[in-house]
Amino acid sequence: MIRFENVRKQYGDNIVLKDISFHIEPGEFVVLIGPSGCGKTTTLKSINRLIVPEGGKIYVDGKDISKIDPVQLRRGIGYVIQQIGLFPNMTIEQNIGVVPKRLDYSKEEITKITKDLMKMVGMDYDQYANKYPSQLSGGQQQRIGVLRALAASPPIVLMDEPFGALDPMTRTVLQKEILSLQKKLKKTIVFVTHDMDEALDLADKIIFMNEGNIAQIASPEEMLNNPASDMIRDFMRNTSISAERLDLTAGDFTKSDVVTAYKDKSIRAATDIMARNKIDSLVIKNDDGTYAGVVTIKAIRRHGKSTGTIGDLKPYENITASIKEDAKKTFDKFYDSPDNFIVVLNEDNTVAGFITKSSMAIAMADTLWGDM
Repeated sequence: MIRFENVRKQYGDNIVLKDISFHIEPGEFVVLIGPSGCGKTTTLKSINRLIVPEGGKIYVDGKDISKIDPVQLRRGIGYVIQQIGLFPNMTIEQNIGVVPKRLDYSKEEITKITKDLMKMVGMDYDQYANKYPSQLSGGQQQRIGVLRALAASPPIVLMDEPFGALDPMTRTVLQKEILSLQKKLKKTIVFVTHDMDEALDLADKIIFMNEGNIAQIASPEEMLNNPASDMIRDFMRNTSISAERLDLTAGDFTKSDVVTAYKDKSIRAATDIMARNKIDSLVIKNDDGTYAGVVTIKAIRRHGKSTGTIGDLKPYENITASIKEDAKKTFDKFYDSPDNFIVVLNEDNTVAGFITKSSMAIAMADTLWGDM
């Protein structure tokens, strides 16, 4: 589908691309990554002739692109950038339909394309088609930028750090959506990023560049297990999202109205508390208020006695999180746990509250999109 043969680009004395060669198969999701100034964006822009190399050959679908009219070439290549570039005076439907309109698609065809694409990213046509870009959130605008690049069904889509300006959680949502779109539409995507986590999550193949050279071409698994150099290993460690300090913590998603009881509460009273609150688990505290575990209605039934205190029962070791714990770490633990909620603890091990999967989803939606 795309083939580079000894491609060279130079600006003055600065050689940006040093006779690089590689190929991309049809339907592959390929990520170009590397340190700033390594040549990844120059490589990307060479594919649609926004940059013209001094040497070597680039082939798209077996054709030498230097012999193809640039305008004609770009009609078959979608292009998405970080700045989005939606036309502010056009509605969302008009923005998506820019290229199809130039290709003389009918109004009915453009409407169908717009509806189908918006549905794929969970944006209701009736709600959003007649809005203007300024009426959308940053994440929604970036969705439309991606859809516009797909509207004329190009076989190739180039994406230059499209999610780099978004907050981490919005970026994660859009990464999943673009991967889903790629699987459904079978497009060949060439994606530039400086974020190794993004590359590992999205790519079929990673092309790691450094100082105008290709340092390694590998699958995500191979690059993780066998980085070709210490430089690549260090880059992977230092530029991962997981190494960034995210602002969101478990405390940002915690509900404080947790039902608790002290260990000296009688089993009969504890059962009554659970019945009145319509819950099947009760968070238990030690005499000093610190977390002691969780007692379930099943444990009480197994105990078989209504006498004694809940301190006599073996507490269930429910999953817990520190209130200052990174939200991503907390959510990862939650997804891997069979528990229905997380007990969130203050620094002194007292109970701050809890997180349920439904409260987490609602809080995430509020964080990402605000009031809509």
